[in-house]
Amino acid sequence: MTGVQDSPQTLELHDVEELIDFARNSAFTTTGFGHLDTDGVVDSSFSPSVLITARMTFSFSIASELGLKGCDELAARGVKSLALDFLDAKNGGFRSAPLGHEGAELKSAYDTSFVLLAASTAHSVGVSGADRVAEQALEVLFDRFWREDLGIFANSFTEDFSTVEPYLGANANMHAVEALIAASTAMADSSLMERALEISDFVVNRHARSMGWMMPEHFDSQGGQDLNFNAQNPADEFRPYGVTVGHLFEWSRLLLELHHSGIRGAEWIPRAATSLYEKAKQIGWAVDGSEGFVYTVDWDAQPVVDERLMWVVAEAISAAAQIDQSNLSDTAQGDVSDWRAHLATMFLDTEKGSWHHELSADRTPSSTIAKGKPDAYHLLQALLIPQLPEGCGLLERIRNR
Repeated sequence: MTGVQDSPQTLELHDVEELIDFARNSAFTTTGFGHLDTDGVVDSSFSPSVLITARMTFSFSIASELGLKGCDELAARGVKSLALDFLDAKNGGFRSAPLGHEGAELKSAYDTSFVLLAASTAHSVGVSGADRVAEQALEVLFDRFWREDLGIFANSFTEDFSTVEPYLGANANMHAVEALIAASTAMADSSLMERALEISDFVVNRHARSMGWMMPEHFDSQGGQDLNFNAQNPADEFRPYGVTVGHLFEWSRLLLELHHSGIRGAEWIPRAATSLYEKAKQIGWAVDGSEGFVYTVDWDAQPVVDERLMWVVAEAISAAAQIDQSNLSDTAQGDVSDWRAHLATMFLDTEKGSWHHELSADRTPSSTIAKGKPDAYHLLQALLIPQLPEGCGLLERIRNR
């Protein structure tokens, strides 16, 4: 495994180490990494998940790069599980859950993008076999999911790829952008940056811009906006109704990482990224009269789901740091400081460890949307990015310091 312990810039890793130490408990399961409950114990009520396994493989790969003990073995465990437990050798692609579990019949671009992110990052830090998993993820994404007519990925298929879901989603494509950026570096393939830009152009430059940066996330099979999607189920964890505040921040950061690559045709990105960032602040922070970011708002910028989710604050911090690093705002540095203080004050769980993943509107721990504490992925980046220079993804930032 590679490491960066001798780099001249010293990172403050105390919170990172605590996050990773809590996350290590996810390995106490037979398949990949398990879904941790609020106490840090694998919750057996959840099926083994390719999403959790991929996110934790990414997190342990980053931790390995930072030199945290034992994380190289954990990253290798994750890659092995992706290849053996979730890869469908018969039909191709990666199952959302292993055979015999709920979700085994589903192949999704969202999950596959996280497999690509995990495997690309693991390959970059020296995990054996990770390059092959990354290649398989790329192959299925472009052979099965890619919509050449739209320049985005389809959302999901049945097990044998015989039936495609008519819904198209920005969430899956956002994470595809992140994964393609990582894979472009890991696999030395600049064409993947071009694909990431093509996706960003569809979602952000066309649709978000047309809505005054109130980003639509749900589309029909022909790429038309569906602004009423999930109006009857507004608090869905992955497809909520309306505008998802945290995704405006997340797109802002990812766009600027893509722009940092120097790719041609990205001249529109700095202004778009800044506009998304400022819109998220405007419509998201304390819009219901209480401290914190709401989860979603409607098309009139009125709160719909007012639970406070940890990942939203984490993405706000990462975006603010990126906006500041790109010299696009005089106030972003203060935003980083304020939101880090908010994260520590409101979300840190001093009793059971790690960070709460959700608070209710009255700012008490809740689990109506996010269950337990399974995700180190968002918070790991928020703890590190403010300390790091610009780069195309978290790993490159670490290596650039």
